[in-house]
Amino acid sequence: MEKTVTTFSPVWWDEFLDTTGKMSRTSVMKDCMTKDETALMRTYILEILADLARMRTDKHGYRVYIEGKQLEKNEMFRIYDHPPLPGETVESWVERTFGDKKFGMIINEGERFNMELSRRIALKLAPLLEKTGMPTEGIIFTLFIGNYDSTPLGIHLDLPGKSVIHFHLGPGSKTMYTWDNAEYEALVGEEKYNNKAISKYTPYANKFPFDEGDIYFMPENTYHVGTQEGLSIAIACWCFNRANYDFAGRLQTIIKEQYLQKSTLMLKPDTNPLDNTGGVDKTLDLYKLPPELEDLSFKDLLRATYKDLRYGLFSNAGYRTYPFPKTDNRTLLVTDTIEVEKPYKIQYYQASSKLYIFVRGVKTEFKYFSCIENLIDTINEGKPLLVSDLLAVLPDWDESIGLYILGLLYKHHGIRVL
Repeated sequence: MEKTVTTFSPVWWDEFLDTTGKMSRTSVMKDCMTKDETALMRTYILEILADLARMRTDKHGYRVYIEGKQLEKNEMFRIYDHPPLPGETVESWVERTFGDKKFGMIINEGERFNMELSRRIALKLAPLLEKTGMPTEGIIFTLFIGNYDSTPLGIHLDLPGKSVIHFHLGPGSKTMYTWDNAEYEALVGEEKYNNKAISKYTPYANKFPFDEGDIYFMPENTYHVGTQEGLSIAIACWCFNRANYDFAGRLQTIIKEQYLQKSTLMLKPDTNPLDNTGGVDKTLDLYKLPPELEDLSFKDLLRATYKDLRYGLFSNAGYRTYPFPKTDNRTLLVTDTIEVEKPYKIQYYQASSKLYIFVRGVKTEFKYFSCIENLIDTINEGKPLLVSDLLAVLPDWDESIGLYILGLLYKHHGIRVL
């Protein structure tokens, strides 16, 4: 009798890798999620839309198209003023908000907003990452919502180095068209990017239809466009592995974002002798490097930056962005029971007299004590733990210190209270 393979198990991901040619070939995996699960995930996405409406923000790559035209910033109130209501179905909300108009919505960094949705996707992807390794720059997911006839961007390429695992949540079906790059470029010439003449070129395309509960995979650097009839929602998980030249620039950008202080000081002509570089001192002083990085060579500074990037990714199940900190200001009690937020792991390393801890991508530091390592190791075992028992791992320490550390882990979604 043929053995049933559990969806998203290590064996299932082996089949996925075989079908996709080790993630080099566009493919569709059928019936990967149940109707109940896709309905639940659609509800999570409606909650994200409600959160964005409360925030009244178009950050995080949040774009809305109505009848093919992107709403301007000052037009987004039309969406903010009609958030999904608790218990409302996606069909009901769409009817109330858009009527019979064709619309499309795109939200980047979708992994930041709804912790249950992010956890669910992370659990599914975990066995794959064990097999393939961590994408160099991690994973983000984009949310697609709409009833548009075709992708508002037209036939297009995604940014270099981004392969995608598309979780199709329905309720409507979708068809993706892809092209051999050389053939497509020969056909269209200079109009190869964001080409809206879709029907003209679909006869030359590869066609991939899929339905609610299916998964669509597409490797990087593939011309594509999506078409559909009716309403559908999808989560597109992007795996970032760019060219090493681009990644080198990314590491420098991280250094700038983390250590370069803003300044409005205007420079004046440098009247120093030619060999005197003192005129750049005030500029270099804007780099507020911590003491342990101050004396590193340029390449070693990049290497240290990469190390922190990897620790952040491994603490966050591969997600490139970290969740917003909790704002409930909850004070943990010794009678509380906590456990690590699975499948995430709190990561740490020691450097000289400091212990650097990474919680869901957020880096923090403490003076090094081995008992803090023991505390984290105990939490990472994944068992429910009484706070009072955990505090016993920190002998001779005031109770408030242990509660502070646990509170920090809780604030950044590293642990949950049961």
